[in-house]
Amino acid sequence: MKWTTWRGGWIVLSLVLTAQASAPQEGSLPRNFVLLFDILNYTREMGDAVTYFYNQVLAPNDQLIIYTPARAYGFSKNTLAKPRGELIATMKEKLRGDTAACSTSYKIIFNEMKNQVGALEGGQTTSADALAGVKNSLTMYRQDMENLRTLRQVNEPLLMKIVDMFKTHQGKNHMVMLYEAEFRPIPSKDTLSRLRAIPEIAFIVAELFSSDDQNSPLDAEKFIDIFGEGKVTLHFLYIKPKDKSLVQDFKEHSADMYDVFTKIAKATGGIVETTAKPEAALKSLVKAIGESSR
Repeated sequence: MKWTTWRGGWIVLSLVLTAQASAPQEGSLPRNFVLLFDILNYTREMGDAVTYFYNQVLAPNDQLIIYTPARAYGFSKNTLAKPRGELIATMKEKLRGDTAACSTSYKIIFNEMKNQVGALEGGQTTSADALAGVKNSLTMYRQDMENLRTLRQVNEPLLMKIVDMFKTHQGKNHMVMLYEAEFRPIPSKDTLSRLRAIPEIAFIVAELFSSDDQNSPLDAEKFIDIFGEGKVTLHFLYIKPKDKSLVQDFKEHSADMYDVFTKIAKATGGIVETTAKPEAALKSLVKAIGESSR
């Protein structure tokens, strides 16, 4: 998971919500939103989602905290009373910069994996030296996968703190996670067939490029209970581009995250949406939570 650097944002988050923990005004109870962007790329569509959230989801009496991949941004009622256009422009710029800063390590590893795949595509196996080069590329690719696994650790203490802070607040609690699907480059089918035919490397080739065995990033049942105790509804919006396979051979690498957060979302009464357009997912969110407080 990409939001391992969010511990620093907890101070901002705590101060803002503590200041807003007073009794609600007359009328409908506020909705408390935590919007989490777990993304590697800032796109125009992601910016459209920010615009839609401010203009179509957020109501005047709502409370909001936004987590980018780098930090938390808390919004007081006075801040949310500013012109929406100003808030949208500022948040887009923050999200763009934070995403670029926090995705650098991930993209370096991704490009290294592409290099190893390229070597495998063009590598010869007709001599001992050539086969040694292929084995080295496979070893390097495996190390890159280990490095990715390190970057994708879920920050469980922070996730529990976010849920826990809701317990002292009036209103309905919604955690909205926009998670960008992850992919890793793999060799073409022809190259995989050629490599699998070599007994010395057949096992590691199958392990690296065919297996879907990934350990669960966290205990779903544990967090279903935690979300339930905090009366927090998780909405899991999985952002998956339609044309990824048109550029190169890729294998989806975030099925583990999809599975566990889908379970939590469904158990807490939230929506699960897979789409190439984040704004479309937020439209589904509006339908699910209703507009009674707008």
